[in-house]
Amino acid sequence: MKFLIIRPQPGADATAHRLRAAGYAACLMPLFVIEHLPMQHVLTEGYDAILLTSGNAVRAAADYLTGDHNLSVYAVGSATASALHKLSVPVAKTGSEGVEALLRVAGADGHKRLLWLAGEDYTAIPQLNGVSIDIEIVYRSAAVSTPDDFASKVTQSDLVILHSSRAATHFAGLCDALELHRGVITLATFSTAIALSAGVGWASMIVADTPNDAALFDAIKRHFEMAHCAS
Repeated sequence: MKFLIIRPQPGADATAHRLRAAGYAACLMPLFVIEHLPMQHVLTEGYDAILLTSGNAVRAAADYLTGDHNLSVYAVGSATASALHKLSVPVAKTGSEGVEALLRVAGADGHKRLLWLAGEDYTAIPQLNGVSIDIEIVYRSAAVSTPDDFASKVTQSDLVILHSSRAATHFAGLCDALELHRGVITLATFSTAIALSAGVGWASMIVADTPNDAALFDAIKRHFEMAHCAS
C-alpha cells in the first residue's frame, strides 16, 4: 500500500520514516512550508511553565527556549519532546493524548499560568479552572504552489494522511478545484476535528484514537484488515 504525505518538512520525512519502518510505501508531496515568526519580546515573568505542541514551534522558538527562563516545559507528542531534547531543553512531562490532557497534568503539578508557543493554526485554547494560558504564535504553515503531479499522486495512493485541519481544508479544496472525485480517495487523520475540516463524500475516513502517528497507523491497519475480511 502507498500512503501520501502532504505535511511540511521536516515532519513529512519523519512520518515517511515511521511508515516505511511499519512496512508501508510512503510518497511525499508537501503542500506547505514552515515559516518562523519573530517572537514579540515575550517576557518570562509571570509564567510558571511553557507548553509546546509541535516540533515546528520548538525549532522556531529555539533561541527563547535555550535562554535563561527556568520554566518547566510540557510537550505534546514524542516529536515535540525529541526536538526539545536536541536543544538540550529539559522536558517536565510529555503527553500523548493531546493538549487538554497535558494541560491537566501541568495543572496538577501546580502550574497556574502557562505560555503556549504555537503555530498560527492552533486549536482552541483549552479551559481548566485555576489555569490560564497565553499564546505566542511562533510559526505558520504557508501553502506552496499546487504540484503539477498533484492529481496523479493522489489517485495513485491508497490513502492520504492529514495532520491538521488547515491541511484538510486545503487538500479538499484542491481536489474539488481539479475535479477529483472524493468517492475514490481515502483519508487518514489525527482527530475528528481534522476529519470534519475535510468535509464529506470521501471513500473512507480513518481517525486515530489519539493524535499521534502510532495511533494513526494502528487505525489504518485496522481499517484495511476489516476491508480485507469484508472482501
